[in-house]
Amino acid sequence: MTLTTPNPLLQPWTTPHGLPPFQSVRAEHFAPAFEVALVEHLADIARISGSAQAPSFENTIAALDRGGRLLDRIAALFYNLTASETSPTLQAVEREMAPRLAAHNNSVYTNRALFARIDALHEQRGTLELSAEQRRVLERVHFDFVRAGARLDPAAQLRYG
Repeated sequence: MTLTTPNPLLQPWTTPHGLPPFQSVRAEHFAPAFEVALVEHLADIARISGSAQAPSFENTIAALDRGGRLLDRIAALFYNLTASETSPTLQAVEREMAPRLAAHNNSVYTNRALFARIDALHEQRGTLELSAEQRRVLERVHFDFVRAGARLDPAAQLRYG
């Protein structure tokens, strides 16, 4: 994940306990970091949804869980700061990024190929050799996708989004 950028959000966090480098992070670092993270996450989603392998818990649900780690890391810090130590500059970034992050999430949850893999696993959940935890995760992921409009027709998805 090390990139050739001075943006501390895109570098490994070498602080004690892996905490964010709070002293180096500025509001202006977030939008460019989100841009990189969104592209990376979409690539993760494309790899999962475009896989030629039959869906399995490992190559679909676990892969989905592993995907988007950079986005998760940046978003966790961003929302922590906007909730606890905000500023007009950080609020401006929040206003700029909110519709883009919402559109990104919508595109993931309405990805037909990805949902087809999740739905196929969900239909087979009784015959798959899943632990209780894996089964619960599969059920939860499926529920989240359905609730976010994955089963809607394209026109309804567009309106819902």
